[in-house]
Amino acid sequence: MSEMRWQWQLAILLMASSLAHGEGTTGTAAAAAAAATEEQEDEAARFFTRLYKRNLQQLVALRNGSAEPCDDFYAHACGNFGQLEQAPDPDDALPPFLYNMQDRMQFFERHYEKFETLPGKLLAELYGECKMRGRQHAHLEHMLEQVPFLAAHQEALTGWPFLRHQWQRRQLDEQLNWIQLAAQLAAHGLPTLLHIYFAEQAIYVAPIAELPCPSQRQFQASMSDVLAGRHAQVGHIVAHEMRMLCRGMRGELPLATSLTEGKRGRQSTPAPAPGQEQLELDDNTMDYMQTFFGLLNFTAQELVTARKLPLDVAQITRAWGVLRQTEPRIVYNYVLWQAQQRLAYGDCYELATEFERLLHAEYWQWHVLAPQLTRDVALAMYQLHTTRFQKRRRSTLGSRDWYGHLWPASVERRELQVARLLQAHAQHYLNISALTSWYGQVHFRPYHFYGNLLQLRRAQLRHSFQSAYVDAEDVQQSAYFLRHFLHFVLLSLHRPMYHYYATQGLELWRDSGLLQDTDGYYTALDCLERQTQQLYDAQLAAIYRPLSAHEVADVFHFHRSFQAALRDYHFWLQGERFVFAEQFVLQYFGLDEHRVLFYAVAQQLCNRQDEIFAAQLNRGYMNLPEFQAAFKCGPEAQMNPPAKCMINRCE
Repeated sequence: MSEMRWQWQLAILLMASSLAHGEGTTGTAAAAAAAATEEQEDEAARFFTRLYKRNLQQLVALRNGSAEPCDDFYAHACGNFGQLEQAPDPDDALPPFLYNMQDRMQFFERHYEKFETLPGKLLAELYGECKMRGRQHAHLEHMLEQVPFLAAHQEALTGWPFLRHQWQRRQLDEQLNWIQLAAQLAAHGLPTLLHIYFAEQAIYVAPIAELPCPSQRQFQASMSDVLAGRHAQVGHIVAHEMRMLCRGMRGELPLATSLTEGKRGRQSTPAPAPGQEQLELDDNTMDYMQTFFGLLNFTAQELVTARKLPLDVAQITRAWGVLRQTEPRIVYNYVLWQAQQRLAYGDCYELATEFERLLHAEYWQWHVLAPQLTRDVALAMYQLHTTRFQKRRRSTLGSRDWYGHLWPASVERRELQVARLLQAHAQHYLNISALTSWYGQVHFRPYHFYGNLLQLRRAQLRHSFQSAYVDAEDVQQSAYFLRHFLHFVLLSLHRPMYHYYATQGLELWRDSGLLQDTDGYYTALDCLERQTQQLYDAQLAAIYRPLSAHEVADVFHFHRSFQAALRDYHFWLQGERFVFAEQFVLQYFGLDEHRVLFYAVAQQLCNRQDEIFAAQLNRGYMNLPEFQAAFKCGPEAQMNPPAKCMINRCE
């Protein structure tokens, strides 16, 4: 056992030595070092990836050694920010302060052409075609050319939107059918009048949750391109008709008298219990359903055996009652208008959100992430990210009551296997073989963005019929952690991520309202004011400058949040299997596991309203016993006031 440990330590030492010599190592020494480390490269990569190395190098380079950490920690931690920001080598420059969505979008933009899985390639091709459209949105002429069931009526649809005399004169009742159009769009993942969705052999029928119904002026503005050159009154008439239709379907207008009277006549029949309602299929809904399921190619056996669950039957009945009494041309106008709006895609990155499962399947295979970060290291980093969840879960499952005794003793361990949980879920939900078989039937046509988009939506809809329902927003489900794990990885590739703090960035601290209590805030306000009165000196102790009430609130939030993160970090250290390796690496950079979190937090605030953040960070740190213990500040140090404001213990 001891022999193995020394072999492993030797590999780390050799690697650290080669790093210390840098590129200046030449000749035989360089060759010998390379040969010695090559054998242990795979094992060493688990603990010392290029990303981790770069982050630690940046952390050390940002520090100003001439400023004492116990005099002004912010000035010490961020002292060299200006020089590093101007570094000619982009690998040595501090990444910009970005938000999660922007990070994910930029990473996708840079790497989508390198995707290797079939789902990833389909999404990449669709995104590329979306970008090729330039700044044009969903012009009707492009939709008519590229969507097959619209192209069949291209000549008639060039005159859209239709007025009554046009519809009658051209006998469009015989050509254009709103039921068929709505069902065709719905079967391609674009519900317009009725929402039908699936979850593993179950069919749900529901009304459109947020049926679009903008103001009349907004309706007109949205049709400005197709109304160009036509009389201004056309837009006014069509917009008014569509608005009346959608308001009626949403229940904002009363039904026609004949319909309400017919409804009263049936009220002698007792109303079914909630959840027992049956959807009455009139001719319109029957035609709609037959067209919809026919386009999805479900077998008769699949349809018969599937569970069928209508939701909010009363609202569906009301909405389709409105459709029955509305002119077909008005419904057709409204359905086509919805399609045009929903296919606009002003931001092509919306595709990555819509087809998130395909994107996650590509990322999980790790082809585009491997050059920057190994998956094992990423999972270890995320294990820390979920520490707080683990503590809460363990305290629940490990309780020693009659229920807790049913659980194995392993749940009381300091670590829960989040990595194993993610891998098991990804193997089932992101199974690349299964996804390839499902989406292998999709064949894109070049330069047909809208047609290809609807193809992919249709395949996704069919696939959902065979897949268990997954709520990615439910914190109790594995999919929630899978999604946040991947987002966490992409974020970590864009800016330095050190331990717990870096998992969420500045937002974690500024939005920590859950950690605030009124008594604690006012106690902090009083205490910090007394510190200022006793210790402030513009020349000798500028870090004690007076704070506004808003700044005191920020210090309070920061202090409470950092205390919570520090507890989680210490909890993680106690259970981290590779803590020895981490200590070894940190010592090479002149750091240790007790100090690194303080630097990580400070350097996320570098060069960002320095006066405000410097006060927030210094006043928060100086009142932490953990800071004094980590940096061993003497009794005369500015960052070690005689009386501490223990603003985290005022509950």
